[in-house]
Amino acid sequence: MDQLSFIPEELVQTIQQNTANRDNRCSSSTLEMLRLLASLDVPKELLACMLEMAEFSIHHVRYLAGPLILHRSLWGDVIPTWLKAACVQDRFDLILEEYEQDQVGDYATPTEVLAYMMPASFEAPMHRDYSDLYIWAGNEVMRKHNKLPEGADNFYELIGGRAIEFKTVKTEFHDLSRSIRQSVVKHAAQQGWGKRRNRKTEAIAVDPVQTTDQPEQVSLF
Repeated sequence: MDQLSFIPEELVQTIQQNTANRDNRCSSSTLEMLRLLASLDVPKELLACMLEMAEFSIHHVRYLAGPLILHRSLWGDVIPTWLKAACVQDRFDLILEEYEQDQVGDYATPTEVLAYMMPASFEAPMHRDYSDLYIWAGNEVMRKHNKLPEGADNFYELIGGRAIEFKTVKTEFHDLSRSIRQSVVKHAAQQGWGKRRNRKTEAIAVDPVQTTDQPEQVSLF
């Protein structure tokens, strides 16, 4: 087990100070430092360890540490690297947002929904409702992560289609994103994430974790 020494010592000390008193929560500055680490492509397993040190909920630790959930398909390799990284970044942002609101949510991010559906889109035509969800998620993600071609304001104008409002895909989004998040958390629990560690003796380190992208089947066709 190799200690990962690139984590700023002041961040580790701050987290330890925050958790020394169980009535204290992470300060906004500590959360911003965690966001900065996530933007630097720090492994999500290490970030999950830090959330565990900071006394985040077991659900949040597992949701961050769990694998990317993909539709079971031979087309899994079509997912671009940037989208996989965006899934981790957006998942982490959602966790911090829920933490600040003292909530534990039910739904995964639009980015995870897009990644899940992408392999399925290569297999067969999807039901109209899920097709609309896929296009809506694509627009949301490409705009957020600056993946639209220069000069384009949205994805709809690129495909010559109508704009899709969230209210028209809300039911499908909630059903699919809830299933994705539950699957992420379940896999992480099976891998042993969420077990409280001794804060006084724990080193900031990551055990090798074998992850698999085994999805829970959801019919899209």
